Amino acid sequence: RLGLGGAGGKPKVVQLLDLKRANNIAITLSRFKLSNAEIKQAILKLDQETLSFDHLQMLLTLLPTSDEMKMLKAFKGDQEKLGVSERFLLAMAKIPKVEARVQGFIFKLEFNSRKDDLKDKVTMMASTAKKVMESSKFKGILEITLALGNFMNSGHALGNAQGFSIESVLMLSGIRAGSNKKITLMHYLSALVASKEPHLLDFAHDLKGCREAAGLVVGALRQEMSQLVQCCEELERTLCDIAAPKNGKEKKDLDPSTSTFIQIMTEFHEGAKAELEELQAKMGVMDERFSALAAYFGEDKRAFSPNDFFAHVNAFVDQFEKSLGEMRQFQ
Repeated sequence: RLGLGGAGGKPKVVQLLDLKRANNIAITLSRFKLSNAEIKQAILKLDQETLSFDHLQMLLTLLPTSDEMKMLKAFKGDQEKLGVSERFLLAMAKIPKVEARVQGFIFKLEFNSRKDDLKDKVTMMASTAKKVMESSKFKGILEITLALGNFMNSGHALGNAQGFSIESVLMLSGIRAGSNKKITLMHYLSALVASKEPHLLDFAHDLKGCREAAGLVVGALRQEMSQLVQCCEELERTLCDIAAPKNGKEKKDLDPSTSTFIQIMTEFHEGAKAELEELQAKMGVMDERFSALAAYFGEDKRAFSPNDFFAHVNAFVDQFEKSLGEMRQFQ
């Protein structure tokens, strides 16, 4: 399609793209304040000073599609007469595996923050599970709770219980103790502990990680791990494809910018792969701790939800401390 302009209505610009796509590219490019050549060189050299993470994210939406690649290759006219957006796509199309390169570039820039964030969460979850199991004070609180429950149910079939689920303990806040409707069994429990075993009252200190752990979805952590591994594998395939192109060129015959890309990204890939293997090992430790936690508290391992468990523990802590405060006010 020809854009008309100038004296005599002579053809001025050749437009191959539909107007909406051309405008979107032009508007986004205006934010870069870079020439096509500068963008191309920044991609080839992995220049993160020129192309920020946000730039690269925007760039992914601008890269030529397979249909646009075919259209550009089929164009035999004067490239200087192409529109701004068409000339940009043409410059990008000349970069081998441009989309894979940009995706690899993005992965390189975001890897450390994503990996560190996941590592911190996995480590915290594993540590919290261990601390809950190792808390002698929490164990003491639960032993008193069991004894109280058996005492309240003495003479009943439920009065000789060997244990209980963490979730069921939360019911204490809804069970009234005696004629005073304001007093629940949770109030009675907190007062009993304060009277008989006051050294257990700060048990919440051992469980302070439960609040944050309850807010993390284990499935989401595993999904993030899977995505990082997938990105690493995709980068490896990209490097293999670029280093051994289908045209049969040897690696030594590649242009300097491609050799630079391969060198930088190969070094990054090797380091990222090693770090992900370490992170997978930490996730294995986390899963082992979860299994041990379920066994320790008599939970069904197949149905055990760490998130729910930590939420129940955290809710118990909140209810206990609230009830203890109210009992002190009553007194």
